[in-house]
Amino acid sequence: MNEVHQAIETFGKYSPQEKLDLLVQFAHALTILARDTYAVAEDGLTNPARLRSINEIQHRVTGFLMALCKKDAKRYPDDVLVRILLEHPEDLALQRRLQETWGRLIGQMATTT
Repeated sequence: MNEVHQAIETFGKYSPQEKLDLLVQFAHALTILARDTYAVAEDGLTNPARLRSINEIQHRVTGFLMALCKKDAKRYPDDVLVRILLEHPEDLALQRRLQETWGRLIGQMATTT
């Protein structure tokens, strides 16, 4: 939980442009995480439930990005969005990977600003 609290605190301090930058990178990272659900050399899936979860996260990210671009105040509050993205107790392995990815992206942003 400490990781999520820190993520909320950091994200809340970002400018709208920094939020856009982070979330675009996170959306890209989600496509890579989703690849772990594909059956190797087949058309099937090894973890359909996880892929559905990632797709729902992707939906929330892109919805927030659209609202941010339009300066629409009717979007998730920052803390709610971060919890939606990073808290997945039904799939602790996915939760861990999401939090690691978020942390890595935050770290990259810190070195480029």
